[in-house]
Amino acid sequence: MNLKTSSIKWIPLIFFLTGAGCRTSDSFNFGAYSEAENFYEKGEYARAAAKYEEYLRENPGGNMAVISRYYMAKSYEGMGQADRAREIYEKIVKEAPELIWATFSRERLEELKT
Repeated sequence: MNLKTSSIKWIPLIFFLTGAGCRTSDSFNFGAYSEAENFYEKGEYARAAAKYEEYLRENPGGNMAVISRYYMAKSYEGMGQADRAREIYEKIVKEAPELIWATFSRERLEELKT
């Protein structure tokens, strides 16, 4: 066995010992966004929309901003507020046309026409 091969075998152990294997669910918590997801999954759309809005106020350019807008619109749909949902989908399409969330938004806009 050469030195290179034996060194590679230690990489998983090194990651584990440095904490890569010790993540908790708290390390994946995104504050208001995570709370919104939980409410959305339970069908509590009013509470979900409020939390998505909170996330956007706190992180207007955050990594999850477009996703928050998309699910906020879906929450409004769930509450029967199609006009409000439509406004948000249109904003996503206008502001981030290259993202997959714009594609999803276009699909929702088409569905709302029927």
